[in-house]
Amino acid sequence: MDNLTSTNHFLLALVRVADEHQLDTEGMLAQAEIDRGFLSEPGLRINTQKLANFVRLLSNTMRDETLGQCEYPNRPGTFFTLGELAIHQPNLHKAIQRGLRFDHQVSDGYRLDLIIAEDTATLEIHQPRLDLDPYHLFTDLIMLSWHRLCSWLIGDNIVLAKATFAYPPPPHVDEYRFLFPCPREFECGVSGFSFHRSYLKKPVIQTEKTLKAFMRQCPFRLFARPESDNSISSRVQDIMRKNLNDSEISLKEVSAKLGMSNRTLRRKLDREGTSYRALKDAVRRDMAIHFLTHKSLSVGETAELLGFSEPGVFVRAFKTWAGVTPGIYKKLDKSISQSPEL
Repeated sequence: MDNLTSTNHFLLALVRVADEHQLDTEGMLAQAEIDRGFLSEPGLRINTQKLANFVRLLSNTMRDETLGQCEYPNRPGTFFTLGELAIHQPNLHKAIQRGLRFDHQVSDGYRLDLIIAEDTATLEIHQPRLDLDPYHLFTDLIMLSWHRLCSWLIGDNIVLAKATFAYPPPPHVDEYRFLFPCPREFECGVSGFSFHRSYLKKPVIQTEKTLKAFMRQCPFRLFARPESDNSISSRVQDIMRKNLNDSEISLKEVSAKLGMSNRTLRRKLDREGTSYRALKDAVRRDMAIHFLTHKSLSVGETAELLGFSEPGVFVRAFKTWAGVTPGIYKKLDKSISQSPEL
């Protein structure tokens, strides 16, 4: 998954937290191989693995898994212990209940509750002090953590029915189409996500051995789609990746490969909170960054591989996607690895 990228909103928020706590921000950026140029303006894209590395460094340095966004810290190992308790439960319902009971015992400043009504289960996050999370960093991360953990516990991606947020749409709202692929509502009374209650009956299939592997891959797993994700959005993106150099691959062709009509595909994507165009742009954007930085391909070679008619068209599209031209992005990504101090 080297080709995944994330908005630099998260990096900007994390760096602000590090600076506010007077930490060695420059040292952590260097360790994560992130150039400060990625902080120059909102909207730039950053390699997801590097972002995850910075999250881990900040959490370990602060000795707080809530990254200073709550009144009291959660010491390193809290999330692992929660997972350790959950894997010994017979099904997801019991696992969530046991995890929440532990979370209530060790966490202050917020509360998580599981609400079951008719066919829907909802995990709600109550944060009395939203002012402590001005960048919505904690809200985003805890929602992603619980969704990814629950999906991993049963070995099946939990398809979200809805996600709600207690705050207005943030500057990085476009990223939510991929982090929370479902209908989203803002300025609600509470943040949380809902799914069909049938998932609660599914057995927990993980072990202590697989738990250690899962935790080693965190927090990267938070920003990446679950391995068991078989949503329509993911299936569409998989087809697109296999047809990268076909710039004209149409909705009709993808619909045919999935065995459904155009109208059905549009409806299913809309239900997941996205669209065919948004998915296509995301795939080409991340693959373009991968080709430019990991494969060291030229702008022209990358444009050709992605099916663009000419480099100029690709350059304009890339600037829309990543915030800067391909040439500038390559310099940003390479500058840290070329530093003689590393």
